Amino acid sequence: MGILGLELLFVVLWSSGFIGAKYGLPYAGPFTLLFVRYVLVAILLLIWLGYRRKLRFHSKTAIARSAIVGVLAHAVWLSAALGGIALGVSPWIVALITALQPMATSVLSGPILGETISAVQWSGTGVGLVGVVLVVITKLEGAGEASPLGYVLPFIAAASMTVATLYQRHLNRTQPEQNLPVIQSLLVQAVASAIVLWPLAIFVEGMRVEWTQQFVFALGWLIIVLSIGSYGLMLKLLEYRTAARVASLMYLTPPTTLVLGFLLFNDQIGWVDTVGLVISAIGVALVYRGGSDRPKKVKHTDPRRFLSMKP
Repeated sequence: MGILGLELLFVVLWSSGFIGAKYGLPYAGPFTLLFVRYVLVAILLLIWLGYRRKLRFHSKTAIARSAIVGVLAHAVWLSAALGGIALGVSPWIVALITALQPMATSVLSGPILGETISAVQWSGTGVGLVGVVLVVITKLEGAGEASPLGYVLPFIAAASMTVATLYQRHLNRTQPEQNLPVIQSLLVQAVASAIVLWPLAIFVEGMRVEWTQQFVFALGWLIIVLSIGSYGLMLKLLEYRTAARVASLMYLTPPTTLVLGFLLFNDQIGWVDTVGLVISAIGVALVYRGGSDRPKKVKHTDPRRFLSMKP
């Protein structure tokens, strides 16, 4: 499968995360759901790597780097997003706020990573955001009141994923030989996320879980499709694409979620949703066609100084 095929598969798998939230959150708090998820992910990956005899990690530095990415891209990102929903914020508002992440990544990837962002790509970033707003705006009616903290958490989620994306892309560009293979990296990320989530699940939520068939289904979906499938694809894509290009795929998440909701749950799609989907797709296409994946040299900027963590 080519890179384009991997990108399309990533969008579909990433967008399907609502299935796990829809079926999982009624039976466990967000921290507990995520903690159980990452413990099971770690166990599965540990068994797989042990079977393949690939449990030897080549350096502590590589482990530390993957742990940082894991905490940011898994524990903080998902805890903040699901936490906002649990505090009464509409999932569509959360989707709108977290859609700022591609914009933030594009703004920062130039000065931090030295990656070229052309005028066409900037236009595409703006167009993609407009498409997301159109899709989400029709879902905001009747969202209800929510805790002020609930509105802060999605911004934290967007910031966390932005830093994780930039950091992983930086490592892939400057010191790729120090990185762990994808499956080993996912194992470290799962363990680090579980360690961070454990005290929150215990002391905030009391680790309460209702083990229903729906909850087990949600766990399986989150583990196989999201934690291993979509995150593994994201790590692989960041080896070949700029941070801005990979982040722009997030603009397709709300529209794709609508389509999946229609196919799986018969959710209705209005004409505004369709227009938003098309606009988001145009924005992503502009980002992809507007530049190259080769970084440029930026004066006074040494990307190796950005969290290089040299041994």
